[in-house]
Amino acid sequence: MSEERIWDVAIIGGGVIGLTCAFELSRRGHKVVVVERDQPGQHASRVAAGLLGTASLPVGEDDNIFPLKLDSLRRYPEYIAKVESIGRGSAGYRLEGTLWVARDADEDEQLQALHDKRIRLGLRSVRVEANEIFLIEPELTAGLVGGLRIDEDIQVDPRRLLERLKRGVNQTRVKVLTEHEALGGEFDESEDVWTVQLRSQQADTNTPPVQARNVLLTAGPWCDQIVDTSRQPGTSLSPAGVGPVKGQLLRLRGPRVIDRVVRSTTVSLAQRRDGELIVASTKEPEAGWSLEPTAEAREELLDRANGLLPGIRELEVEEHSVGLRPAVADHMPVIGPAGRRGLWIATGHFQHGILLAPATAHWLAEAIESGDVPAMLKPYGIDRLRQSSVKMEAAT
Repeated sequence: MSEERIWDVAIIGGGVIGLTCAFELSRRGHKVVVVERDQPGQHASRVAAGLLGTASLPVGEDDNIFPLKLDSLRRYPEYIAKVESIGRGSAGYRLEGTLWVARDADEDEQLQALHDKRIRLGLRSVRVEANEIFLIEPELTAGLVGGLRIDEDIQVDPRRLLERLKRGVNQTRVKVLTEHEALGGEFDESEDVWTVQLRSQQADTNTPPVQARNVLLTAGPWCDQIVDTSRQPGTSLSPAGVGPVKGQLLRLRGPRVIDRVVRSTTVSLAQRRDGELIVASTKEPEAGWSLEPTAEAREELLDRANGLLPGIRELEVEEHSVGLRPAVADHMPVIGPAGRRGLWIATGHFQHGILLAPATAHWLAEAIESGDVPAMLKPYGIDRLRQSSVKMEAAT
């Protein structure tokens, strides 16, 4: 077997997680190939809002992934600098922060609890009185009872970020196989090599397989179609493992009305520099694999947004976006070794894929290079879902 034909890492899935892992591994000197069943970044990554921070309501909802969220948020400045430099363009990175707002006393109590928690953790936030909200965001509705300003929060434009990543991986000599489906793989223990079988989506024919020392699965909710934790035919990570959670958001177009991210307990708003206004988002775990936008979701999002920004219905709805977020039952990601030598997985990031991309890529690269699981990744191992090992098998 010629070593020239063997990749260091084959990444199955070309969303923001897969591309960021490819970018990081290639920068470290590894030979990387990415296998994507469609075009890179065409699924949940492209639909994401890109509003990034560690705060969540209700308080405690994301406690289990808070350390990884904070680690990744702190990696973002260096990550963006590298991606924008090598990718030769802007990723829509902005530092204005988030203004959480409360519409009633109960929501204001939640904001106070969030503020208190952040102070205990050594993080910064500033309570905002009702009469100060207008000074920060003059277009917000009257009658809001309080707010919380979190200046460390950031935002990116996921579509611009994906374009920079795609250009960046090309610049770092990553090979990207588009419109190719990974059918499964076999591990040759004598050669210490995975052979991954591929099928072209265009011609519906098998193409030459990819051989790699390591295989990293980053195919979002589709990982269940390639991964089996029980070594028995016909089974997969489900129902304990990864599956789709449908999310819908709106992209509006109009004059500039807000400067920073504005969040309430029911909706998040952000406006890009070009005037695009994001209204995010629904969570529909019972919708399965449906990618159909619904009138009900559109009206729900507009109603929620109108409660914060009166007159928002007068803006043009430029796009009604739908994506499938990968999630497991405990809403924690699955990152790390996948039960066979040289087999790794990174999925289940749910609504935090854009935020967690830098930390996921950094710590997985550390694990692949050292063979040891870093402490940061240990809470997110696949063994918490099912105790048996994992193998690749043909997709159903």
